[in-house]
Amino acid sequence: MNSWKSAHGKLKMDEVEKAIRKIRNGVFVITFNLDGQHYGMTTAWVNRASFKPNILMISIGKNRKGYEELLDAEIFCVNILGDEHLEIARHFGFTDGKNMNNFKDIEVKEMEDGSPVLENCVGAIECKLVKKIDAGDHVVLLGEILNGIIQDGESMIFDRDEFS
Repeated sequence: MNSWKSAHGKLKMDEVEKAIRKIRNGVFVITFNLDGQHYGMTTAWVNRASFKPNILMISIGKNRKGYEELLDAEIFCVNILGDEHLEIARHFGFTDGKNMNNFKDIEVKEMEDGSPVLENCVGAIECKLVKKIDAGDHVVLLGEILNGIIQDGESMIFDRDEFS
């Protein structure tokens, strides 16, 4: 069993992992446009950070293909996927990012500020990157909300086993 000491005694990492898996997350594709090229990457770590101003936070692995491009883009869109979008989530991947700029056969439209939006997502929120916070092997990006759309459908809940 993996464990290490904390200020509160011995931390049982296997139990912590099991507990963390009980936290429910949606499934999202972060899209952005850089130099006329569309990019997309799947993530499950998105949440509201503030009401005033309206800020969303996303967490992206620093080793993700497209991470540097996302920082350069400044404007990004959080596409909220529905249960019927499992193949799109897999297409843009959680790890290798091999299809991050492959939008062939994927219908998109553009938000007011130019972010690509997946045509059939259940919702989309366009943000301007305002801050990045180092978080170990990830970075938390704070985005001020610029625009949003909502469409019919229920959002997908992330299940790690679906993406293994």
